[in-house]
Amino acid sequence: MPEIRVDEETGDWRIVAPERAARPRDNAGAPSVCPFCPGHEHMTPPEVLRVPAGAAHWRIRVVPNLYAFVSPDATGGDSPASGHHEVVVESDRHDWDLRLATPAELAEILAVVRARCRVHTAGGAAAVLAFRNYGAAAGNSLRHPHSQVVALDRPPPGLVNRWRRAHEHLDATGRLLAADLADAERRDGRRIVADTGGVLVYQPRAASMPHETVLLPGDDSADLAGASDETLAAVAAVLPGVLRGLATVLDDPAYNLVLHTGPPDGRRWYRWHLGLYPRVTTFAGLEIATGLAVNPTAPEVTAPVLRAAVSPARTGPAGRPAPDPGTPGAAGHTRG
Repeated sequence: MPEIRVDEETGDWRIVAPERAARPRDNAGAPSVCPFCPGHEHMTPPEVLRVPAGAAHWRIRVVPNLYAFVSPDATGGDSPASGHHEVVVESDRHDWDLRLATPAELAEILAVVRARCRVHTAGGAAAVLAFRNYGAAAGNSLRHPHSQVVALDRPPPGLVNRWRRAHEHLDATGRLLAADLADAERRDGRRIVADTGGVLVYQPRAASMPHETVLLPGDDSADLAGASDETLAAVAAVLPGVLRGLATVLDDPAYNLVLHTGPPDGRRWYRWHLGLYPRVTTFAGLEIATGLAVNPTAPEVTAPVLRAAVSPARTGPAGRPAPDPGTPGAAGHTRG
């Protein structure tokens, strides 16, 4: 069973999860049978969500992760790593990718992730997050398009520190930190990649790596569970174009797409957003020794490059809102 161990020198957490070593891999090019493809449903644990619900031919499935780094049944050790770890199989097509998604397709995927966030929030999770690893250098082991949802029974120090800074900013200024950062970026202008009104896309001033990019929706929801259909549609309209632009300027890099959210308890001093982290630099000795990230390029230089690549690919209006999966409207989307 996975176990949390605390680094006594730094206070950081480490999850020791030996089960992860057994997960299947096809990114090395070795032939394998994909457990996420249609017809192989028996290779995964029983699903917790299917779109369309009850249909023989599905577009999206959510299943518990067989090789989880947290578990609802975690026992033993001083600090069991308890929680839920799920896989969102984003498409029935093995060769599909998020950057190919139409706004309706991506809105449907986001609605599925939101639905799982709502389930875990209602279940009392202390932190709910989601992420997508693309490419072997980003930690992806299976090519079939998928993302992951993790619900933790205790928030780790890194999340608590993010939340604390946002809370302290509100206490000191009466304003949301994310809103002030967005205002500063709009005033400066140099690091903005796109600004649709519904979503601000920018490269942060203190970017940790080349082309680190933030997608900040325009609403004030602290977490994805509270996001509106209109907000999901706005994100779905812009994200594929950003991913296509990134593939153009960095030659299809590995990346991590991370959902940053506040505590799932209704407090509204944090704003959820997406962070996009291309894996084009190597974590080396200085980073290990100090925790400092060294970015060899300034975001004032990289943002205009990505902006130029994204602009021709921008989609039009956000389109219709994304219904919750399982509702009659959710079955209306088609996957091309």
